[in-house]
Parts: sequence; C-alpha cells; structure tokens
Amino acid sequence: MVMSVQIATLEAAELRYNRAFEEHWDDIFRFLLAWTNDWAAAEDLAQDAFLKLWGHRNGLDWDRPVLPWLIIVARRLATDRFRSLRRRILPLHSGQSLDETSRVRWLDVRAALSKLSALERAALLLTAAEGWSYADVAEALGTTSGALRAAVSRAREKLEDA
Repeated sequence: MVMSVQIATLEAAELRYNRAFEEHWDDIFRFLLAWTNDWAAAEDLAQDAFLKLWGHRNGLDWDRPVLPWLIIVARRLATDRFRSLRRRILPLHSGQSLDETSRVRWLDVRAALSKLSALERAALLLTAAEGWSYADVAEALGTTSGALRAAVSRAREKLEDA
C-alpha cells in the first residue's frame, strides 16, 4: 500500500513536470533570449533550468505556480553564464584588456545595471523587452502589480540618470 502511494506520487510529479515544460518552455526561452541576446545560449540555459526543475520535481510544492521558480532559476543560470564570460573576456591579472571604447561602454552598462535591484531588472526586462503584461510579470515574480509598476518606474529612472 505504501509503495503504491509513493509510486503514484512520483508519477504525479512527473506529469506535473511535463505540464510545466509544455506550458512554460516558451516563456523561459524568450526570457533567456532577451537576457542573453543569444539564441543558442538561451536554449542551453532554458534546458538547464528545466533540468533543475526535473531534479526538484519531487520536492516542489506543485500547488504553487512553477513559473516564478523557473524564472528565478533561469536568471541565476544566466547570471552565472555572464560571470563566466566576463572572467574569460577580462581575466584577472592577465594583462589583457578590451580596447578603450569597448571598456568604457562595458563600464557604463555595468554601472547602469548595477543600480537596479534584481526585481527592477527582471521587471523591466519582462515588461519592456518581452512585452509581458504587468499582471503576468507580477504573478511570475510573486509580487503585486502595483509593486511591479513601481519597480519598472524606478528602473527607468535609474537608467535615465545613469
């Protein structure tokens, strides 16, 4: 009896995973494509995000929306990728550097983005670049529409001041 309940629970988690994959693959891929501006990297990172979901399928609370969890995982994976790329482009103590124009642009973008909180970056990216509604982004990020609108507004102000 206990074994059949455990098997049923595992099968239910796999069915929910499959439904999440079908419902959210496009959302996660588009989010990562906007974040990376690289089709292949977005595909790889989306696959990695769903691999993490697969690994956590038995421990997740499937009664809660899974899209916010996936977006957080995808953002963390993309951030790790950027850090890795940065280390390869500008290795510490290697004497290598970008040309002065590229370096100044990199520092400008980095400085502007560093002024944004994680919520502000995600909110701005999903609404402005992805075209998601405020309600959809708020739900995905686990916040209210009002808080999301405020985050987008703050992000825009900070980028204009940068």
